[in-house]
Amino acid sequence: MNRGALKAKTSKKLIIKGQVVPGRQQGRYLGFPTANIDTQHEELKNGVYGVLVHLRGLEHIGVMNVGVKPTFGSELSKTFEVHILDFNDVIYGETVQCDVIFRVRGEKKFPSIEFLKHQIKADTLQAKQRFQHMGYVSSEATASKLGQARYLNLPDLQFFNWCHSQFKVNKGIYNTIDQWFYDEGIENIHPRRVHVIAFLQFAQEGNERKTEKEGVLRFGAGGLTNQLREFMNGYEKGEW
Repeated sequence: MNRGALKAKTSKKLIIKGQVVPGRQQGRYLGFPTANIDTQHEELKNGVYGVLVHLRGLEHIGVMNVGVKPTFGSELSKTFEVHILDFNDVIYGETVQCDVIFRVRGEKKFPSIEFLKHQIKADTLQAKQRFQHMGYVSSEATASKLGQARYLNLPDLQFFNWCHSQFKVNKGIYNTIDQWFYDEGIENIHPRRVHVIAFLQFAQEGNERKTEKEGVLRFGAGGLTNQLREFMNGYEKGEW
């Protein structure tokens, strides 16, 4: 697959956009109110995702469930429902856009509603921790506005220094990663930094699995490009 085709397919599958419509209120019953998005996106796999939610000119972090909610029944239609962290406004009729950042888990049927409640709590905590690791702040004080994100707003050199301290990446590798995402069409600095951090986390986890220890990220000849393509292919397939 050439890079142009990869970019086109990836950008199509990463964005869920539509109007918020009334749903069955199952999320509110479970203690996690959701916005039910009227959209069609059959290629995105059913499951739970960490998403950036664009609403009213601001960006928030959230957890989106895509699927048929098999715990509640066997013949329900596919829905796209997003729980926006630290957000309680009524937004029926408004348009939201959700950028899929990573995959939490696949869809499954649970033995009871109570079991499902515990799983949703675990999913939300995992998503919040991953976003925080990527530099996002979610709290009532900031209302999850990305304009308040601690690391994404750093000057270029300080942002690189933070990446180096967190992931042990050198300047040359960092510049190559940043340029690669820019060439893929991610020109705005905030989304590009989100992708840089997400990739570095992906590469670090792969490095630790292979070496069984933490250390400087090493890619070898051609290894960086291959891992970047693997990372983006994972987005395309809904694996992260």
